[in-house]
Amino acid sequence: MTNVKPGDHVVLSWAPECGTCAYCLKGRPYLCTSSYMGWMEGLESTFRKGSTEIFRMTGVGTFSERSVVRAAACIKIPEDIPLDRACLIGCGVMTGVGAAMNTARIRPGDTVAVFGCGGVGLNVIQGAALCGAERIIAVDLIDQKLQLAKQFGATDVVNGKDADPPDAIRALTDGLGVDYAFEVIGIQTTITQAVMSLRRGGSAIVLGVVPVGQDITAPGAMFGLEEKSLRGCLYGSGNLRRDVPYLLSLYMQKRLKLDELISRRIKLDGINDAFTAMEKGEVARSVVVYD
Repeated sequence: MTNVKPGDHVVLSWAPECGTCAYCLKGRPYLCTSSYMGWMEGLESTFRKGSTEIFRMTGVGTFSERSVVRAAACIKIPEDIPLDRACLIGCGVMTGVGAAMNTARIRPGDTVAVFGCGGVGLNVIQGAALCGAERIIAVDLIDQKLQLAKQFGATDVVNGKDADPPDAIRALTDGLGVDYAFEVIGIQTTITQAVMSLRRGGSAIVLGVVPVGQDITAPGAMFGLEEKSLRGCLYGSGNLRRDVPYLLSLYMQKRLKLDELISRRIKLDGINDAFTAMEKGEVARSVVVYD
């Protein structure tokens, strides 16, 4: 593939499509087996240190000044887009906004709950707002993150330490529950809470990565008697060659919040402190600046 040339500005995709597998041919490139399974199973290594192979995280590599990636992983973008904003699209924004737009396909008037208001959860919230959701309920355990959720479009907030989230969500929706509940953490407790927050016919969508080997359970009656559903979401169900330019156009129109996502700009040697801040809920996103 020769879609890029030296000097081009790009957003990197950690799920580059091959264009020929069954998933790509059916318009679901984010499930491409050729690329996805390759980096998941460690089949590609580009770098070595002595005799030791060094694998790139998700086939892209992060926290490095240079990397080598497939051309298919490069999504060319206009040069007038600030790179410290564009970099956010490649993972958290695509996953969160895409979950609302592509996976759930939220329609105007729908009601939504989002469990977990970190970088990805905030983008689910703003994706739901862009789709015209009538009510967007943010759920978290940290008040600072809930206040940030309001900036991105949450109409209501629930602190899980102060109230039972499903009860609080039903109270906010005339006792019905929400059309869509997004779980952005990846643990059994919040997945169950998301399911229990649904109205009849609603869908719980899991973006959080559940640890390998851990099962999740849900009340069986919800499927046959209430037509609820539980489904996963990978990379916002996105077609990045279509969606990255679209999301950046929304940013340039001041409809998509990227500036507000950046809590800190750091140097590479500050990466450990950035992880600590993220775990404490102090930031939405920290951006590594190399120059």
